[in-house]
Amino acid sequence: MTRQRQRSFHPAVFLAKTGAKSIVALFREGQAVCSQGDAGKDVFYIEKGQVKLTVKSNRGKETVLGILHHGDYFGAGCMRDQAFRTATATALTRSKILVIEKKEMTRALHHGHEFADHFIACLLGRNIRIEEDLIDQHLCSCEERLARALLLIARYDKIRKPTAVIPKISQKTLGGLIGSTRSRVCYFMNKFKKLGYIEYGERLRVHNSSLSGVLKDSVFSELHASRPN
Repeated sequence: MTRQRQRSFHPAVFLAKTGAKSIVALFREGQAVCSQGDAGKDVFYIEKGQVKLTVKSNRGKETVLGILHHGDYFGAGCMRDQAFRTATATALTRSKILVIEKKEMTRALHHGHEFADHFIACLLGRNIRIEEDLIDQHLCSCEERLARALLLIARYDKIRKPTAVIPKISQKTLGGLIGSTRSRVCYFMNKFKKLGYIEYGERLRVHNSSLSGVLKDSVFSELHASRPN
């Protein structure tokens, strides 16, 4: 499936046409979509909004696994007999989520090649992102990791707008996302603000083409090189 076809494919429409059962659920900002330890019985698809994935240890330490956007699936571990959720998914913004039961998901994948292509392409994209995040943790500085995180939240890798307005994300969340402390995040956020790379109040405005310059010498320099016209 080409990228254009993938973007224009609507799982909810396909499932409705094939008679597969699914529901569309609305979540307010800060509301849990599913929680760590819940039974894994459904796959989720983000039709609108942003979702944060977090994991908490038995000692109460929490880390951020990632921030997902429109077009992302999560909870797919149940398709490989993952009995319980390993992460908590929380809506960062008002979100519209397609909820698909495991048995309906299995039937749709077996009988709908276009749906299967879309699902596989999304999972492969997510796997690539996880690999890149691992590289980021090992090879990039804290400043570069934060710049990349902000650019990805602004979706600069997919929608090359010079400026993007995104929900204001706490420095604690950003620290968990890049594997750093809140104080380090605060330092670089203030630096980016003074340089004019970002602005923040109730919402966070990211000047993508300026902020991407932080990555010009990093392993993710393509986010700097491929600037919009």
